[in-house]
Amino acid sequence: MKSIVFLLLFTGICLFGCSPKSPKNTAQSSQTPAVVETPMVGNDADTHGCKGSAGYTWSIVKNTCIRIFEDGIRLDAKAADLDKSLSAFVVFKSENEDNQVEMYIPRENGSVLLKKDAKIGSGKWANDKYILSQWKGVYTLEDTHQKVLYQGAKE
Repeated sequence: MKSIVFLLLFTGICLFGCSPKSPKNTAQSSQTPAVVETPMVGNDADTHGCKGSAGYTWSIVKNTCIRIFEDGIRLDAKAADLDKSLSAFVVFKSENEDNQVEMYIPRENGSVLLKKDAKIGSGKWANDKYILSQWKGVYTLEDTHQKVLYQGAKE
């Protein structure tokens, strides 16, 4: 008889010990913060559909998404006050169309457009802030005070 009582008591403890959490614990669990989903890599298209995480940016002159390090001409920093680890890039619409160039300059937000300027010489493009010149395959970007900022050649 004692063994039957002991067995029933043991079974009852096991059954009630494994019951779901009390309402007090349930209220606490509803206050835990929701899981924040991590954005999927490659799911960062801009307004033009260019995926920055894949290295693409919108080009005004080419009217498409490009990788400036593939489609542009790299110009290395030359001025003492510039970060030597950052490069500027020159992008032309095509090999035959050079009336306008697009510059990607580390200090600028977005790209900068320069127009071909025959008044200041052939192989020169300018706006009110920058002058890009090309001489014997070497591109030089200067500010309007003739300070050389970046320089490089087409590879």
